[in-house]
Amino acid sequence: MITKYPYANDTIQSNRSNVIEYYRQWQTKEVRADLQKNRSDAIMIFQNISYNINIACSIRSNNAFLGKEIYICGRRKYDSRACVGTNHFENVYHADNLKEVIDHCHSLGYTVYAIDNIMEYNPINLMDMRFPQKSAFVFGEENAGLSQEEIELCDGMIYIGMYGSVRSLNVSVASGIILYEYTRQWR
Repeated sequence: MITKYPYANDTIQSNRSNVIEYYRQWQTKEVRADLQKNRSDAIMIFQNISYNINIACSIRSNNAFLGKEIYICGRRKYDSRACVGTNHFENVYHADNLKEVIDHCHSLGYTVYAIDNIMEYNPINLMDMRFPQKSAFVFGEENAGLSQEEIELCDGMIYIGMYGSVRSLNVSVASGIILYEYTRQWR
């Protein structure tokens, strides 16, 4: 079952220091309503198996680029400190499993992409990708990535080309890069 995470309706003191000047004196519900008018169609989907702080960092990135929605699959609880209050402005949902979110996205006409660097799945390099406007992006757990079953639920796979010695980027960095490129293409 997909459910929405609650958010505060009134201004929270910690939020005031992490919003642009334009919103400083606004109530949370007013900021949410104003942001809602300019959201893109991008949907971010995260696996939450081990209480991952990267999800909170990704929620903050979603706020920066105004993605439509965020889905957290698995554990309901996540470490929200890295959101720095942006979770109160975002449309964040919980689902027990990834399949129900992907089915939901497909029913809305979305193309769903696994974000991983497993070359056996013939992923497309982000630099060569042209996203459909209705794109959803699935990110696995920080250490485990995505399982074969989870990848097969998706319509394709995208990887972020890297040139150094590191094997992969962490989930929050990867989601920020994906959202930036989606935004560059559709804003």
